[in-house]
Amino acid sequence: MEVQTHIPVEPLNSLFKECYYIHIEGEKGTGQIPVIDDCCYDLVFFKEASGLFYYGTDQREVPIESKVFTVHDVTPPYRIEAKGSLTFFTIKLQPWVNAHFFSSLRKSGVVPMEETDSELLLLHQNIFDVDGMSTRFSLAEEFMENRLMELSPSMNMVREICQYIHKTQGKISVNEVSGHFKKSRQYLGKVFKKEVMYSLKKFIVTVRILDLVKYKSNNPEITLTELSHAYGYFDQAHFINDFKKVCGVRPLEFFKNLPQFMIRHR
Repeated sequence: MEVQTHIPVEPLNSLFKECYYIHIEGEKGTGQIPVIDDCCYDLVFFKEASGLFYYGTDQREVPIESKVFTVHDVTPPYRIEAKGSLTFFTIKLQPWVNAHFFSSLRKSGVVPMEETDSELLLLHQNIFDVDGMSTRFSLAEEFMENRLMELSPSMNMVREICQYIHKTQGKISVNEVSGHFKKSRQYLGKVFKKEVMYSLKKFIVTVRILDLVKYKSNNPEITLTELSHAYGYFDQAHFINDFKKVCGVRPLEFFKNLPQFMIRHR
């Protein structure tokens, strides 16, 4: 498995969080990788441009027939699969610009993005034609530079909220966020949902669970009970319920088969 990640700096980090390249040589002729929804929409450039996307507890199967796509409005767990190797390059947007780029989406599942921007197919071709990871990342940065914009007041507010939630590792409630920003929870919830296309509560839970997963992957000796208490869960049913909402399976099942994909998040 080859994984390369690039983190942008100012001013590009106001628009996208990271971009990364993943290549997997499939065992028994099939390459596959789990995907976790972190509330940041992705532009996924799929080299094979022919594969399968599975989602939900019943693992519904959807064909991937697009060179560039995003995933919208489906329930976990997710995974992408392709015959032979699996290779893709992803630009992960910042949550506060989700609506700016993706609010026009009307269908659920794997959504083709080629028709929304004529330059996406050219970028796909260039990314997989060139040699050298730094060149690929430079192409992605150039593409995003041409889409830089001044954030609206509501985007800037949501950016501050997201950064605050990440700073607290998601160990915070909607009421505490409301108190910190001196705005009503109803107002914050409305503005947040408008820009991020996810509820504020969903975002907080996602940040908490993903931080918890990263901590556990780096500290395998910690028990799930100790871990849940460290992240503010004193009711195991509540912990398991939140975990399943984000990762799609119970914690014990997830950590017994810790996805390779989490290597990128350590």
